[in-house]
Amino acid sequence: MFSPVLIWGAHFLAIYATSGIACARGAGYAVVWVVGGASVLAVVAIIAAYRWVAGLESFAAWMTKGLAALAFVAVVWEALTALIIPACV
Repeated sequence: MFSPVLIWGAHFLAIYATSGIACARGAGYAVVWVVGGASVLAVVAIIAAYRWVAGLESFAAWMTKGLAALAFVAVVWEALTALIIPACV
């Protein structure tokens, strides 16, 4: 039931840890690629979690679908920052 939230949390940790390390070492150009790749993987995993419970009609399935939708929006929102704001400012 909480797999979409865990996927979002792992995505959040991965992109910000990688961004911090890359900026500290002077490799800010890699941040956009890492954020893009991690975001694609996270979106695919969230969609898979949503589809896993798509045909079920229980409270847990309903919560999983709702959390998947929220996690999807959160991942897309985080990915947009890599396109809008320059890395390592």
